Amino acid sequence: MTTGEGTRVKKVLAAILLAIGGMMAGTGALAQVQMDVYFTANAMERETAERLMELTRRAFPQAQWNCRQAEDEESDLRALILADDVPEIVVCAPGEANLWVSDGLFAALDGRVMDADRIDEQVLGACVQDESLFMLPLVARHRQMAVNRRLMEKRRLDSMTNPIEHPLWYPMEFDQILEEFALADHPALEIWPAEPENSGALEAMLQALYGGAWLDEKGECAQAEHVNVRAALEWLQDRVKGGLIARAESRDEALTHFLNGETAIFMDWQSAYSRLYARELEKNGVEIVEMPYPSSTGFVIRSFELTGACVAAGTDNAKRELAMRAIAFWHEDAQTQMALGDRGIWQDDAVWLPEIDATQKGMTLRRLMCEAVEAVLGGECAPKDALRLVQAAMEAM
Repeated sequence: MTTGEGTRVKKVLAAILLAIGGMMAGTGALAQVQMDVYFTANAMERETAERLMELTRRAFPQAQWNCRQAEDEESDLRALILADDVPEIVVCAPGEANLWVSDGLFAALDGRVMDADRIDEQVLGACVQDESLFMLPLVARHRQMAVNRRLMEKRRLDSMTNPIEHPLWYPMEFDQILEEFALADHPALEIWPAEPENSGALEAMLQALYGGAWLDEKGECAQAEHVNVRAALEWLQDRVKGGLIARAESRDEALTHFLNGETAIFMDWQSAYSRLYARELEKNGVEIVEMPYPSSTGFVIRSFELTGACVAAGTDNAKRELAMRAIAFWHEDAQTQMALGDRGIWQDDAVWLPEIDATQKGMTLRRLMCEAVEAVLGGECAPKDALRLVQAAMEAM
């Protein structure tokens, strides 16, 4: 074979190999599994969701991972389900998913969760329905208060923000703080109108004060007339009437006042806010101390918003298995742990409030309690009468 012929053969061979490679690549692209992961509105910060998906694509390159995020509450899970467009993985709150569990929409995850014995029983319980685990808990965002330590120092109350001396405040200590700021004509705390979509913090604080949960331990029966529920509402009524607690027009207004250093306490704080609002906090000289809600029980009483992952039951076996491997990876991998941050799902010494979920009964209780709070604070009726009406309405369901 001459040199020229050899060169031509090499060129032909190279062309053939290139064509074969292209065909293989094309075949691979056609064969690549499409996996949709849907994040409902408010399920997770966009930055965290995108980082989670980036790590998933690296770990499972055999699939095309599509991240779909709801822009608002109206474009959420229900619309997809009704359109028969259920993604392979849904990341949402338990209450958003358990409406559809009894219809067989999500696969059982029993036996698929490592370290299940380390997960807080209340957190894990929120992911169980009909004695089956339908959701892998990812992050429990604790509701808590944020305290401006520098404002507390100015009132010589800085020892109250020492977590060793005061891991939590009793109601009498909390009253002392409210009174000190009221004397200086500088409200320590603002609350905003109680509405179902933004009542979680007030709901948590009222239940923590005297340990009066709005639901029984199983999270099934309302107990609005419980003596400790009434005592907490009476406490709030007295503090608002006495000018110890101010009223803001909205949650956003109360948050702005706190970030600006105008109030000492914000009652709906999440740890991620310290990073999210770092610029405003630094600019206004606000130094944050996170505190649980005051409680007469001597225990830290927590409320939480839980986000977890569900796997669609209707997809084929290979996709379902891959989806289960992916959410197990989210739960176990070191880098995903860093992306998720303080997950808040592990056992500790806190007492958790029964979760008021997104079932019809839960949403009705939340709405009725919000109406009761506003009626009491507006002077329309006494706490005892308002709560009696709530209980009667719940028992009539």
